[in-house]
Amino acid sequence: MTKGMVHLMMAFGAMGSMMPDSLQRSHSGTEKKLTPEQLARIKRMKLQKDAERKKQQGLKEFEINGILVLALNEASAKKKVDKLSKNK
Repeated sequence: MTKGMVHLMMAFGAMGSMMPDSLQRSHSGTEKKLTPEQLARIKRMKLQKDAERKKQQGLKEFEINGILVLALNEASAKKKVDKLSKNK
């Protein structure tokens, strides 16, 4: 690293330490509590985004015994369903 980069990194660190607390973290008195419905909706949205990302990576959706599974092929999808049913 060059001296200029080191100085720049030190400047960013110093700027971050001088930020007011309100920007660094929320105050405990003003935190908003999420309802169970909101938490469930957030979880569903995260699962949907994760599934879309996996589909973009080449996984396919298979329905085996009424269970939707993302896998590369049908054989690995069957293995996943078998593994899931053994854990129950």
